[in-house]
Parts: sequence; structure tokens; C-alpha cells
Amino acid sequence: MLKLDKYGIALAIAATLAFSSCKKMLDVLPEDRLDQSQVYNTVADADAVVLGIYGQFAALGDKYILLNELRADLMDVTANANPYLQQISNHEVTSDNPYTDPTAFYKVIFNCNDALKNFKIMADESKMSKEEYNQRYSDLAVLRAWLYLQLGIHYGQIPYSTEAINDVGDLKFLNEVPKLSFDALIDALIADTEGLPYLEAYAYPEESSLVFTTDERSTRKIYISKPHVLGELYLWKGNYYQAAYWYKKVMSIEDANASVSIRFNNNRVGWYDSADANIQVSFSKSQDGSTLVNSVLTGWRSLFALPNTNRHWFTEWNWSIPYSNSFAPNNPFVELASKAGKYQIRPSQKVMDLWDAQTLTNGVPWDARGKLSYQVGLDEEPVITKLTDNSTEALSLLNKSGQWNIFRAAGAHLRFSEAANRDGQGRVAYALLNNGIKTTFYYGAFTSGGTMAPASYFELESQITHEGFGENRTNFSASSPYYFDAQDNSSIVRGNWYRNVGVRGRAMMPALEFDGISYTTGTASGYGRVMSAFNVDVQALEDKIIEEAALELAFEGERWSDLTRIARRRNDPSFLADKVYEKLLKANNPKAGTVRSKLMDMNNWYLPFNF
Repeated sequence: MLKLDKYGIALAIAATLAFSSCKKMLDVLPEDRLDQSQVYNTVADADAVVLGIYGQFAALGDKYILLNELRADLMDVTANANPYLQQISNHEVTSDNPYTDPTAFYKVIFNCNDALKNFKIMADESKMSKEEYNQRYSDLAVLRAWLYLQLGIHYGQIPYSTEAINDVGDLKFLNEVPKLSFDALIDALIADTEGLPYLEAYAYPEESSLVFTTDERSTRKIYISKPHVLGELYLWKGNYYQAAYWYKKVMSIEDANASVSIRFNNNRVGWYDSADANIQVSFSKSQDGSTLVNSVLTGWRSLFALPNTNRHWFTEWNWSIPYSNSFAPNNPFVELASKAGKYQIRPSQKVMDLWDAQTLTNGVPWDARGKLSYQVGLDEEPVITKLTDNSTEALSLLNKSGQWNIFRAAGAHLRFSEAANRDGQGRVAYALLNNGIKTTFYYGAFTSGGTMAPASYFELESQITHEGFGENRTNFSASSPYYFDAQDNSSIVRGNWYRNVGVRGRAMMPALEFDGISYTTGTASGYGRVMSAFNVDVQALEDKIIEEAALELAFEGERWSDLTRIARRRNDPSFLADKVYEKLLKANNPKAGTVRSKLMDMNNWYLPFNF
């Protein structure tokens, strides 16, 4: 017998428009338990199980954001925050804190274990084809791996099991399961995922029964992005070439049915040539800060907008979970972050100051991504709009729809840059961080119109020294993760990366200056200088990549992972402790010094593990 929590079939309920056989699942809901024979007979049954698990997973959104942001330095509590949220921010979590109870994560994990076991039985009994099995098995196996990774990041040593159990409501047996250290966990997760039979960019092909649109929501990207997870695992492992390889898979996702302009933009953080496709920071008047495009319909803010079938959203996001008023769970961020709810979390003063300390390329004295991520009301209290205000219809306690956006292109570019920099490819990292491949690797002549001459290419490989251009440059295989074709001669050929403008370029931020970069005078229109040498300190560039991640990805659930990963890599707890200290200090929190001292011991980074 398989026990499911009541919200565990949420997406299965929503999917009844597409799966008529889900009815047998719904017919037995009052019994609370489903006999295995009722749910693992057909592919449609397997689909309902997959959707049900993702429905259960959707209830983890608030925990994911709070543990990864409130523990770090970009998010703070308000005066309305309950004591448990204050505990998280102050790093003094008690064992009864409901936000840090790992039980909900393990319930999803063990539902994955049960499904994986039964999918194999179905395949052995020819109840699904090999292809159908490969796709569904690989999807849930990677989802399980990501859940374990999150547990490892926050709890350190954790019990690890891939065995199915009879009752996911009874997890007490895990107290007897040996705990894996974080390093051992990473090794186990890589071993469990790297050999999976289906590791394509999209979890399911477009013709799959699991890909459909209902209520203006596409299911295409509710399933986990497997290459992104593998990139993350290898980044934690310190295998930087493999991390770059898998993140490049994410960055190179093609959509065969998309128009040419969308295909070139897809996941490549590029410039856009029409208003309906604009996801850049932009102004209606160049140097007038009051004309910042601040809309859910166009510009950078529209990256987070509904519905998830729009052109802006679809070219950026690779994993996102929808919320609906029609079934549980509703959007948890409305109550946490909105003035319509309890308003318990807010941007930290530290991140607001960081955004305000920037200057855009048009001279406006702040980073526009701050203005597009939070708003200050008449009461002078800042509200995180990135989480709650992403629709033309205002969210409220009566309208708790929305979505939990998890993985996107800019995040993959920044993680790729982190890996490339550590793998000796600092100039590639610099290009994607700043103003793009074409600008950073320009060499040779331009045509009179300013486009690349036919003989000009941008190709990179791990052995390249980056100490010359033109005749001194070597061509390498296109299979390398460091190969980027940014040819741009509109009358002849354009490479897939010709629109790439870099994370900072898309945000109208100037390229960062470093010691170790040399330039020569350029002759082409728009290129006043050309980079002739690159020899930037690895740690200095890494610092800027992580800072850029704060500016670009704030409140999206990446920050604690970024800080702990770099601090572990350098064996330098102050990298983390100082940033959290600065947050608390700017908030006039009297516990700032105590928290810093506590975080200087890496053992204190981890939460108490109690069911």
C-alpha cells in the first residue's frame, strides 16, 4: 500500500484535463491509501504518479527560499516575523522550528523511491516502453538527487537511502540509517545520476503525454532540469570541467519549433530586437532613471511574469513550479513577503545598499535590477516583488496563484563562469559575466557596417592560453564546453552565440575592470578598444562572479549555496561569516557579532537534524 499526503496528488488533479485515467486515482482519495495495483498499470498511471510527486514537491517552495536566502545575507526579517523566522535569520534554530524540519523533503524522496521501484517493475512487465521508462525514471531520480543535495547543504551529514518503504508517513527508521558526510553524499549523488539513461535538457520530449498546456500553464518546465543538477553536483565536487560541460548543455538548449530569433535568444542571455521579446534592463529615455521599464509585460522584470507560456519567461527559465487557487498548495510567498499577507520577510539593507552602489552604462546611479526586484511603499517598507508581484492581476490572500521559479539561464551562466574560471578559462568566465562572447573575444577586422568579417570566429577550448589574437589563436572542437560560435555577419552567417551580451550587459552594467587585462585600440565602430591580454587572479574574478549572482539572483534561492560552496572551497569561513555579519549589522541587530563568531566554525553552518 502506498500512502500519499493529501497535497501529493495536487498536480495529478490539475492534470485530469489531459489524463482521463487519473479518475481512478481520484476515486479512492477518501481512503487515503492507494493499492499499488491501482496506480502502476498503465503509462497514464505512471504519469499521474509523476505529477503527484511534483504536486507534493510544490509545497517545499517556502522552505527552499527561506533556508537559502534568510540564512544568508540578502533577505531579512521584518518586525512582523514569527520567532521561527527570526531563529533562521539569527542562526539560532531550535529543534522544533517547523521551517527546518526535514520530514517534508524525505516524504518526497521516498515517494520518488517508491515510484522508481515500480517504474522498473512496469518496464519489466512491458507496461511501458523502454523510452517511457527511461524518461520517467531519470526525471524522478534527478529530482531525488537534488532534494538530497539540498538536505546536505543545510544539514551536513544526513541519512541517505534509495530504498522504497511501505509508508512514507513513518520516517522514524531513518534515525537508524547511517549518515553520509557531505562529501560522501556528493559522490553518491554523482554515481546515482551520471549513468541515467535519459539526460536530455528537457525532461520529456514535446510529444510526451506529460507535456501539455492547461489554464495557460505549460508543463514543459515543471520537471527538473537534469543538466543543471549535474552541473551543480560537479561544481560542489570540484570537477570544474564536468561542471562546465553540463552547464553548457543548459545554456545551449535548442527549441526546434521556435522562430530563429527566439532560438538564438534561448538560454543565451542575449540582446533582443523587438519589444515583445525584450527582457533586458531598459529605459524609455536613455539617461532618465524615472523612465525605467518596470513592467510584467516587457523588460527585465517580465522574466518573472505569468503566464509561463510567454516569450520572455520561456527563453529564460528551465525549472519552475506553478501555484494555483484551485488546489493546494497555494503560493506561500504571498503570505510571507506581501503586504497583503503577513509581510514577514524583506530585502536586507545590505543588498539594497549593494544595488544602490552601482552605476549603469547610461549614468543612472543604481542597479536597475534592485528597483525591479523590490519596491518601497508609502510606509517606506521594502517589499520583495520578485516573489509576489509577477502578474497583471494582483496577488492577495484570495489570489494565491503564481509560480516558484527555480533554475534560469542567468544562473546557469554564472555557475558556468564559476566553473570555467576555476578550470583555467577565466576569460570565458569574464565574457559571460560581463558583456558577452563577441565583445570579449573580438579579433580581426570588421566590415564597414560593424559586423564581423566572414573569417572571424570565436572558438575556445580548455588548453587555450588567451594570450593573443588573429594568427596566434588556435581552433578547437565544437564539442568542447568552451566553444562559443559568435560569428556575426548578417549577410553570410551568424553563430548561435552572436546575440550574447553577458549577465551584466543585459542589465546595462559596465564591464568590470581587473588588473591583468590589457587592451589595444580598436578601429571598428563601437569597439574603441580590443582586449589583447587576460591574466586575472582566479579568486578576484570568483569574488565578482558571486557578487554578481547576488545582484542578479537575489531572493531566488541560490545565495546560501553560493556562500557555503566558496567558503568550503577556500577553507575560509570568513567568506560566509562576514557577509551574514554585514547583513545583521546594517539591520542594527545586536546579535551580529555573536552570529559572526558562531559562523566562523563551519560545523555551525548546519541545522539540527530532527524529524
